[in-house]
Amino acid sequence: MKFVITLMPLVAMVHCLTFTLDDRDTALSVVSEKFLSVALDCSSIESRYASFNLSDPYLTRLVAHLAPMYFRIGGTYADRIVFAREDQTERLQAADITFLSSDYLRLYQFTQNAGVSLIFDLNSLLRNDDGSWNSENAREMIAFSSEHQMQLDWELGNEPDLYQYIYETNVAASQLAADYQTLRDILDEFEIYKSANLVGNDMFDVGGSESNQEYLSTFLKAAAHLVHAVTWHQYYFAGRDATEELFLSPSTFNYLEQRINVVKKVVSSSGSGNKVWLGETSSAYNGGAANMSNRFLGTFLWLDKLGLGAKLGLDVIIRQTIYVDNYALLDPDYVPNPDWWLSVIYKKLVGTNVLSLSNDGSSDNTVRLYAHCAKDAESSVVVFGFNVNGEKATISIEGFEADEDVLVYQLNYDENIYSQTIKLNGEILKVSSEGDLPDFQPTTVPNRGTFTLEPHSLVFWVFTNTNVNACD
Repeated sequence: MKFVITLMPLVAMVHCLTFTLDDRDTALSVVSEKFLSVALDCSSIESRYASFNLSDPYLTRLVAHLAPMYFRIGGTYADRIVFAREDQTERLQAADITFLSSDYLRLYQFTQNAGVSLIFDLNSLLRNDDGSWNSENAREMIAFSSEHQMQLDWELGNEPDLYQYIYETNVAASQLAADYQTLRDILDEFEIYKSANLVGNDMFDVGGSESNQEYLSTFLKAAAHLVHAVTWHQYYFAGRDATEELFLSPSTFNYLEQRINVVKKVVSSSGSGNKVWLGETSSAYNGGAANMSNRFLGTFLWLDKLGLGAKLGLDVIIRQTIYVDNYALLDPDYVPNPDWWLSVIYKKLVGTNVLSLSNDGSSDNTVRLYAHCAKDAESSVVVFGFNVNGEKATISIEGFEADEDVLVYQLNYDENIYSQTIKLNGEILKVSSEGDLPDFQPTTVPNRGTFTLEPHSLVFWVFTNTNVNACD
């Protein structure tokens, strides 16, 4: 699957840009408290979590710092996994990848200890001779979950638009909708899951072709009432094709808006009113880009996705992945990569009320800013974003009043843009040996309406005691 992004050159100088808060009285939208969520690729099931130690308190702490969030178990391997209890010998021998009940219990306990909400993606490619979904194994897993009073949400299948490419098979949209009805009926048989969310259909690239849009449209005609949210996946480019220029180009950032608008149009046309989730996403597909997706270079695309996604009405964004591959938030030794730090700081500072912030520049700006009500801080606004240009940028922020001092959380790389370490206001960020966070101490600058944004830097400006009624 190829995407084409026309690169715009980064200009040498950034002129003064004016950003204006358009409406002080009403939030543009309100996202889920679990807006920033994370996945653990289900390939870890095959190794029985050999490297992702579910009983490690340090690892548990690192995941807990991202709560509240959904913790999705999904990915390409989802459609190869069969659930089995330890005594089901024949199934253990016949299954492609077996998800043992004991591992399931360990996984669930991990999510409970970390305070995150589990979503499990069931195998959609277990098929009957007539092409319908064979739900027997799913029913067994759901019954087991109910026996152990496991609270979780569900998906069915991963990227059905790529089934022909990956598995040389197809599942029609109308059939998949019927399969979702079957799953919803099974969930409703169990008291604990009558209110459980079912989300889907997890297509890879809805905006990639008219046939993909038609697939989602056909699915929603029959299944919109079954799903709590419409989920889809998005990446900017293939990991093998990644370059520094692609990571920093305004054209790459703009690509996301086009894809979001396509999905929203299909959902809106269905008349369903479904929420829209970005159910799996990162910078580069096929595992990310080595020494780029997991370095400071990757932070700009991630923060822009959070800002732009909320501004355009996405309710949840699920990051692929917490562990394994080049786009992971943690490295193989559980050392946090820059995007993990960025995610934690976002969780600390950014609230769920989204504000409308516009600017007087073009879509090709190398400075991008977004605004929310600040988290747990009445009458406070956080403006956040970045400068991908190699020169300082001067920013004017207008449209509301605030205290005379602004709290500044500025993030920079350590040695160069390919650094795995990240600095907050000049100090390298590290977790303790027990997994505890450092104090995130802001600096202050006078609120004169004009601010400087360093080259290749990210920032969160917190304005306190504002007259923005949407944040009261």
